Amino acid sequence: MRSAASVLSLRTGAPAHNYLSTTRRCKPKIIGLHRRFAYAGTQMVFRWCLNRWYGMGTGSEAQNRKVQDWLARVDSGQLRLPSFQRGVAWDSNRVVSLLDTIIDDLPLGIALVLNVGDKEQFISRSLESAPETSEQVTEHLLDGQQRLTALYRALRDNDPQITYFVHFPVLDQNPGNDDHDVAVRKVARWTNASGTKFPMWVDSPSECLSRGMVPVRLLDPTFDRLDDWLSEATKVLEPGADIVELAEFKAAFMRASEYRSRAKSLISEKRETLKHFNLPYLSLPAQTSKSTALDVFVKMNTNAKPLKAHDIFVAELESITGRRLKEMEDELERRHPYLKKYFNMESAVLQTSALLQNKIPGQRGFFEMNHEVFVENWDVMSRGLVRSIQLVKSLRILDGERLPTAIPIPVVAALIANEPENGDERAAVDKLMRQYLWRSFFTSRYDSAAATRAFVDYRALKDVMDEVSSSSAVPILDDEWYSLPSRKDLKSAGWPKAKRSLSRAILAASTYFGARDFADDTKLNDENISSREYHHIFPDKLLKDARIESMLALNCALITWKTNRTIGRSAPIKYLEERAQRAPNEQDIERRLRTHLVPYQALKDAGPYEFGSSEELFAAVRHDFDRFLECRAVAIENFMRAVCSGDEPSLSDII
Repeated sequence: MRSAASVLSLRTGAPAHNYLSTTRRCKPKIIGLHRRFAYAGTQMVFRWCLNRWYGMGTGSEAQNRKVQDWLARVDSGQLRLPSFQRGVAWDSNRVVSLLDTIIDDLPLGIALVLNVGDKEQFISRSLESAPETSEQVTEHLLDGQQRLTALYRALRDNDPQITYFVHFPVLDQNPGNDDHDVAVRKVARWTNASGTKFPMWVDSPSECLSRGMVPVRLLDPTFDRLDDWLSEATKVLEPGADIVELAEFKAAFMRASEYRSRAKSLISEKRETLKHFNLPYLSLPAQTSKSTALDVFVKMNTNAKPLKAHDIFVAELESITGRRLKEMEDELERRHPYLKKYFNMESAVLQTSALLQNKIPGQRGFFEMNHEVFVENWDVMSRGLVRSIQLVKSLRILDGERLPTAIPIPVVAALIANEPENGDERAAVDKLMRQYLWRSFFTSRYDSAAATRAFVDYRALKDVMDEVSSSSAVPILDDEWYSLPSRKDLKSAGWPKAKRSLSRAILAASTYFGARDFADDTKLNDENISSREYHHIFPDKLLKDARIESMLALNCALITWKTNRTIGRSAPIKYLEERAQRAPNEQDIERRLRTHLVPYQALKDAGPYEFGSSEELFAAVRHDFDRFLECRAVAIENFMRAVCSGDEPSLSDII
């Protein structure tokens, strides 16, 4: 072991007390500058967002608060977490980075708190490992939980699996130590079967000090345990009973005292840095509405995995009612497994429930919902979702992959949840709902501001059902505001496998009458829809050779993979003839194509294409393809106008 005197000098020969200032000068300045600019930028963006979104001018001025004051508020229970906040998410590496930033006296990001008035707006809990107290809560921590929790637990050393240290190279007696910078280190802990905790040296002050490892808990400004720890750590340096000469005894005692004093000086400097370290924060006034506070939280949350509105609602629901939304959703899915084929259960449940409470089916509405009423409405909401999907299935839309848009589903669910299940009134309601659904699919009503527009349509449709107003007052049913797409729009709609409402609406039109397979005549149903493929009616290779766009909704049909592989690159007339040879007669093939709203004659008249030049091929294919698109657009348009009026047309009415 090194002597106390040898530990007091650096390998470079510089005095020990100059070590920290020397190493600080040697650190790359760019690190500190980068962090300071990042801090300034974060503060500026934070304040701009609060001003821009919520008009909080004075409330968005950053305030200073020392770490010591943050810890005191956590200990007293004045500062607590809203119940919707996640638990500890940071790993030990992020904690080390945080502690390094603090002992280097570099800035951290800004925290966000909500001031609490006479009554808490949220069910709250203490920070991880903080004591439960009866002190009145004055603040809720909205952003900064991970930082403050990590700091609190490291300083209190109450993580059973990790102990954090500050490594002082000048105190490290290991000859192989070549570190120069003071830095934070972590040591993993574990307990054996007999209850002994390892590594054992972590619990020995003298062993720690010989390694230059000082527990981070000694930097805690709330408690002053440094002298006791150093006294225990340096006992081995004090003169023993074997020294009989007074002069030798005094010299050894002085060396130990000087070593203890220098070590204390090094550690105390970092202790003072932490004690006065500033962790700034922005505060929202106590009168801030609950929905605004939650909206700010969602937008400003800096967690690696930010919470969604659904996560927040789940936590609040359990805190207030004791009900677990995940279990409720799982039970609904177990009873009606087909629901998950059409929509995301989490979103549909919250959106429908919000509408039933006359709230917008979006984040703001979720935060404004009454949780007890949410539970009371559960059966009604569930019945509405089931009936809405039954209605969608009656449109021959068999899964979510083919659903043009899920936006109108919660609207329909909320509207028909309490409606009679049979009789003339049910027929009238179903017709109105079919009209609403098809216009949702074909028009651009929900291309933007979907939640707001869905809420407006919901209230207007409810008035129609309550006989308060006529359907002309419903925005989405108004042709002047939201006209149906023109024939040109139908022709230019892209491939329906992409998530485009109009393209998928065209596909829905083409499957409405059964979409019988070209080859085996099987009708599209729940069992075989997953085996159907998106097929180019005018073959993709043919159109590409002619330099014509092939990925159009009007050029698509759902057929079985076997048929699709057989058709390959054939010209339309060629593969139609091949299909006709295997069918009972040509009329049977025509009948199958008509169930896709495909104009048989336009395909039959197309080709053949045996041209030497690409210009001739382009001209011939372009003529035939344009004719085909026009004929199919007419059929789709006929269908669209019928269903968007709430009718249930027959195939002979359309093509």
